[in-house]
Amino acid sequence: MKNKIRFSWDLHWNCNFRCPYCWWHGKWDEFSKRSVYPGLEKLIQVWKRIYDLYGECHLEIAGGEPSIYPDFEDFILELLNYHTVSIMTNLSGSFDKLINDKTGKVRERFKMGATFHPLFAKIEEFLPKAKRIRQAGMSIGVLYLSYPPQIKDIPRLKKLFADNDIYYSTSTFWGTYNGKKYPDSYTDEEKKIIGIAIGKREDKNFQTEPFITKGKLCNAGHTYALIHPDGEVLPCGGATREGKQVILGNIFDPNFKLLDKPEPCPSNDCACNEWAFLMVKK
Repeated sequence: MKNKIRFSWDLHWNCNFRCPYCWWHGKWDEFSKRSVYPGLEKLIQVWKRIYDLYGECHLEIAGGEPSIYPDFEDFILELLNYHTVSIMTNLSGSFDKLINDKTGKVRERFKMGATFHPLFAKIEEFLPKAKRIRQAGMSIGVLYLSYPPQIKDIPRLKKLFADNDIYYSTSTFWGTYNGKKYPDSYTDEEKKIIGIAIGKREDKNFQTEPFITKGKLCNAGHTYALIHPDGEVLPCGGATREGKQVILGNIFDPNFKLLDKPEPCPSNDCACNEWAFLMVKK
């Protein structure tokens, strides 16, 4: 995957959960207006064109919740003919077609990150579903956010998923809770708990202290891009969060292309840890 071009795609801004720590909390009605549903044929045309342009890429599909997108499973099965795919899902949707795939594409070319949200999901329902997917030979790992009220449960959940042969990791919370800014406000004890299961992007742990990226040469927009639900393409997610990002174009535009070379990072930090595989090494 290291030599592949990657796209991180917010398939649509629509979700059946309303987590208070989500980037889109309180903005779903506004943001959902940018979701477009062009149909399966159009979507495959778009990604066939990208294949013809750059070869096999890797798509990291999130949302919103991707599994409630129309014809989601049929789309994934078609997409796997051209690109490898990973998704981020709250596991609430149906995955029967993917589980029952007889071609081998899903087991070989598809990965799933299942996010557990205890405010909206019961572990008694989430765990059996994750186990069924795992037992079908699909690649699945569970991700859990180190939101301050949830930190205390990290050790218990780590053991629970380990006992069921399912990889479990935590990511850091970027936002405000009880008037405190995170991840800056994690206590030493909280960092210690988070550290027993801290996730990685490439070989770099998710940050419990912000890593400054501003001005560093980065491959964002060159070998990687972020796609919004209306097709708008940006170099990455970090500077978007600060409102500083340059729009590269639109994935539905037949003339869309990535940047020809790396550019300096305009963002102060990189909340999604994209720097771990995008920063140009000296």
